[in-house]
Amino acid sequence: MAGGWIILILLAIGAFVADRLPVGERSATGSARGAAIASDGDSLRIDGKRVRIEGIDAPELDQTCRRDGVAWDCGREARDRLRALVSAGDVRCRFHGRDKYGRELGVCDAAHRDVGREMVLSGYAVSYGRYEAEEARAEREQRGLWAGEFVKPQEWRRTNGHPDEGPHLIDGWLAAIRSWLLERLTALFSGIADA
Repeated sequence: MAGGWIILILLAIGAFVADRLPVGERSATGSARGAAIASDGDSLRIDGKRVRIEGIDAPELDQTCRRDGVAWDCGREARDRLRALVSAGDVRCRFHGRDKYGRELGVCDAAHRDVGREMVLSGYAVSYGRYEAEEARAEREQRGLWAGEFVKPQEWRRTNGHPDEGPHLIDGWLAAIRSWLLERLTALFSGIADA
Protein backbone atom coordinates (compact mmCIF):
# COMPACT_ATOMS: atom_id res chain seq x y z
CA MET A 1 0.00 0.00 0.00
CA ALA A 2 2.78 2.45 0.92
CA GLY A 3 4.57 1.66 -2.35
CA GLY A 4 1.48 2.65 -4.31
CA TRP A 5 1.29 5.96 -2.48
CA ILE A 6 4.95 6.68 -3.18
CA ILE A 7 4.53 5.93 -6.89
CA LEU A 8 1.40 8.11 -7.05
CA ILE A 9 3.17 11.01 -5.32
CA LEU A 10 6.22 10.70 -7.61
CA LEU A 11 3.98 10.65 -10.69
CA ALA A 12 2.11 13.73 -9.45
CA ILE A 13 5.39 15.59 -8.85
CA GLY A 14 6.66 14.52 -12.28
CA ALA A 15 3.48 15.70 -13.99
CA PHE A 16 3.60 19.01 -12.11
CA VAL A 17 7.21 19.64 -13.18
CA ALA A 18 6.54 18.55 -16.77
CA ASP A 19 3.53 20.85 -16.91
CA ARG A 20 5.77 23.83 -16.10
CA LEU A 21 8.18 23.07 -18.96
CA PRO A 22 7.76 25.01 -22.22
CA VAL A 23 5.30 23.40 -24.61
CA GLY A 24 7.09 21.55 -27.36
CA GLU A 25 5.90 21.67 -30.90
CA ARG A 26 5.29 18.58 -32.97
CA SER A 27 7.09 18.08 -36.24
CA ALA A 28 5.65 20.21 -39.00
CA THR A 29 3.69 18.40 -41.70
CA GLY A 30 3.68 21.44 -43.97
CA SER A 31 3.50 25.20 -44.07
CA ALA A 32 1.93 28.12 -45.91
CA ARG A 33 2.77 31.78 -46.23
CA GLY A 34 0.97 34.78 -47.65
CA ALA A 35 -2.23 36.75 -47.29
CA ALA A 36 -4.83 35.16 -45.03
CA ILE A 37 -8.58 35.58 -44.62
CA ALA A 38 -10.29 34.90 -41.28
CA SER A 39 -13.25 32.52 -41.59
CA ASP A 40 -14.20 32.85 -37.92
CA GLY A 41 -12.35 33.48 -34.67
CA ASP A 42 -10.17 30.38 -34.80
CA SER A 43 -9.81 29.44 -38.46
CA LEU A 44 -8.56 31.06 -41.63
CA ARG A 45 -7.72 30.44 -45.26
CA ILE A 46 -4.19 30.86 -46.55
CA ASP A 47 -2.64 29.75 -49.83
CA GLY A 48 -5.80 27.80 -50.73
CA LYS A 49 -5.75 25.86 -47.44
CA ARG A 50 -8.31 25.85 -44.64
CA VAL A 51 -6.46 26.22 -41.33
CA ARG A 52 -7.75 25.65 -37.81
CA ILE A 53 -5.51 27.56 -35.40
CA GLU A 54 -4.06 25.04 -33.02
CA GLY A 55 -4.59 25.39 -29.27
CA ILE A 56 -7.44 27.93 -29.23
CA ASP A 57 -11.23 27.88 -29.39
CA ALA A 58 -13.27 30.97 -30.30
CA PRO A 59 -17.03 31.56 -30.21
CA GLU A 60 -18.99 30.33 -33.22
CA LEU A 61 -20.13 33.02 -35.68
CA ASP A 62 -23.75 32.80 -34.53
CA GLN A 63 -22.86 32.65 -30.83
CA THR A 64 -23.82 35.58 -28.64
CA CYS A 65 -22.51 36.56 -25.22
CA ARG A 66 -23.68 39.07 -22.60
CA ARG A 67 -21.95 42.21 -21.40
CA ASP A 68 -23.59 44.60 -18.95
CA GLY A 69 -26.83 42.64 -19.34
CA VAL A 70 -26.92 43.16 -23.11
CA ALA A 71 -26.38 40.48 -25.77
CA TRP A 72 -23.51 41.06 -28.20
CA ASP A 73 -22.22 39.14 -31.21
CA CYS A 74 -19.09 37.73 -29.63
CA GLY A 75 -18.62 35.22 -32.46
CA ARG A 76 -18.52 37.93 -35.10
CA GLU A 77 -16.28 40.13 -32.94
CA ALA A 78 -13.86 37.22 -32.51
CA ARG A 79 -13.73 36.84 -36.30
CA ASP A 80 -13.16 40.60 -36.66
CA ARG A 81 -10.30 40.42 -34.13
CA LEU A 82 -8.66 37.60 -36.10
CA ARG A 83 -9.19 39.57 -39.33
CA ALA A 84 -7.37 42.53 -37.81
CA LEU A 85 -4.48 40.33 -36.67
CA VAL A 86 -3.95 38.62 -40.03
CA SER A 87 -4.26 41.88 -41.95
CA ALA A 88 -1.27 43.24 -39.99
CA GLY A 89 1.28 41.60 -42.26
CA ASP A 90 2.61 38.50 -43.92
CA VAL A 91 1.03 35.41 -42.33
CA ARG A 92 3.02 32.20 -41.87
CA CYS A 93 1.53 28.92 -40.65
CA ARG A 94 3.23 25.66 -39.69
CA PHE A 95 0.93 22.64 -39.87
CA HIS A 96 0.93 19.71 -37.48
CA GLY A 97 -1.65 17.45 -39.04
CA ARG A 98 -5.35 17.75 -39.79
CA ASP A 99 -8.48 17.87 -37.70
CA LYS A 100 -11.47 15.60 -38.25
CA TYR A 101 -12.91 18.07 -40.79
CA GLY A 102 -9.83 17.92 -43.01
CA ARG A 103 -8.55 21.36 -42.02
CA GLU A 104 -4.85 21.85 -41.43
CA LEU A 105 -4.05 22.31 -37.73
CA GLY A 106 -1.52 25.08 -37.53
CA VAL A 107 0.37 27.57 -35.46
CA CYS A 108 0.30 30.87 -37.33
CA ASP A 109 2.02 34.20 -36.92
CA ALA A 110 1.37 37.58 -38.49
CA ALA A 111 3.86 40.44 -38.28
CA HIS A 112 5.98 38.21 -35.98
CA ARG A 113 3.12 37.75 -33.48
CA ASP A 114 1.65 34.34 -32.61
CA VAL A 115 -1.97 34.68 -33.74
CA GLY A 116 -3.33 32.04 -31.35
CA ARG A 117 -1.57 33.64 -28.41
CA GLU A 118 -2.89 37.08 -29.35
CA MET A 119 -6.46 35.80 -29.73
CA VAL A 120 -6.43 34.22 -26.26
CA LEU A 121 -4.60 37.17 -24.68
CA SER A 122 -7.16 39.62 -26.14
CA GLY A 123 -9.94 37.49 -24.63
CA TYR A 124 -11.63 36.66 -27.95
CA ALA A 125 -10.64 32.98 -27.76
CA VAL A 126 -10.07 30.52 -24.93
CA SER A 127 -7.27 28.07 -24.40
CA TYR A 128 -7.87 24.74 -26.10
CA GLY A 129 -4.78 22.73 -25.23
CA ARG A 130 -2.35 25.65 -25.25
CA TYR A 131 -2.04 29.25 -23.98
CA GLU A 132 -3.34 28.63 -20.45
CA ALA A 133 -1.31 31.49 -18.95
CA GLU A 134 -2.64 33.90 -21.57
CA GLU A 135 -6.21 32.83 -20.80
CA ALA A 136 -5.66 33.39 -17.08
CA ARG A 137 -4.33 36.88 -17.79
CA ALA A 138 -7.25 37.77 -20.10
CA GLU A 139 -9.70 36.56 -17.45
CA ARG A 140 -7.94 38.45 -14.67
CA GLU A 141 -7.92 41.66 -16.75
CA GLN A 142 -11.50 41.04 -17.99
CA ARG A 143 -10.62 41.29 -21.66
CA GLY A 144 -12.95 40.37 -24.53
CA LEU A 145 -15.27 37.52 -23.55
CA TRP A 146 -14.15 37.78 -19.93
CA ALA A 147 -15.66 41.29 -19.64
CA GLY A 148 -19.11 39.73 -19.43
CA GLU A 149 -20.84 36.36 -19.41
CA PHE A 150 -20.29 33.67 -22.02
CA VAL A 151 -20.55 29.97 -22.57
CA LYS A 152 -17.27 28.37 -23.59
CA PRO A 153 -17.40 27.60 -27.33
CA GLN A 154 -17.09 23.83 -26.85
CA GLU A 155 -20.07 23.79 -24.46
CA TRP A 156 -22.05 26.15 -26.73
CA ARG A 157 -21.54 23.82 -29.70
CA ARG A 158 -22.62 20.82 -27.64
CA THR A 159 -25.86 22.48 -26.47
CA ASN A 160 -26.72 24.08 -29.82
CA GLY A 161 -26.51 21.04 -32.10
CA HIS A 162 -23.07 21.75 -33.53
CA PRO A 163 -20.51 18.95 -33.86
CA ASP A 164 -18.10 18.59 -30.96
CA GLU A 165 -14.34 18.63 -31.42
CA GLY A 166 -11.61 17.86 -28.95
CA PRO A 167 -8.80 20.17 -27.89
CA HIS A 168 -5.78 20.44 -30.15
CA LEU A 169 -3.14 19.11 -27.82
CA ILE A 170 0.45 19.77 -28.81
CA ASP A 171 1.68 17.59 -25.98
CA GLY A 172 -1.00 14.91 -25.99
CA TRP A 173 0.96 12.40 -23.91
CA LEU A 174 1.50 14.92 -21.12
CA ALA A 175 -2.17 15.87 -21.11
CA ALA A 176 -3.13 12.21 -21.00
CA ILE A 177 -0.88 11.64 -17.98
CA ARG A 178 -2.22 14.77 -16.29
CA SER A 179 -5.81 13.66 -16.90
CA TRP A 180 -5.11 10.15 -15.63
CA LEU A 181 -3.45 11.53 -12.49
CA LEU A 182 -6.33 13.90 -11.80
CA GLU A 183 -8.82 11.05 -12.14
CA ARG A 184 -6.81 8.88 -9.76
CA LEU A 185 -6.29 11.66 -7.22
CA THR A 186 -9.99 12.59 -7.33
CA ALA A 187 -10.96 8.96 -6.74
CA LEU A 188 -8.36 8.67 -3.97
CA PHE A 189 -9.54 11.77 -2.12
CA SER A 190 -13.19 10.76 -2.56
CA GLY A 191 -12.34 7.42 -0.97
CA ILE A 192 -10.56 9.14 1.90
CA ALA A 193 -13.48 11.53 2.44
CA ASP A 194 -15.96 8.64 2.48
CA ALA A 195 -13.88 6.71 5.03
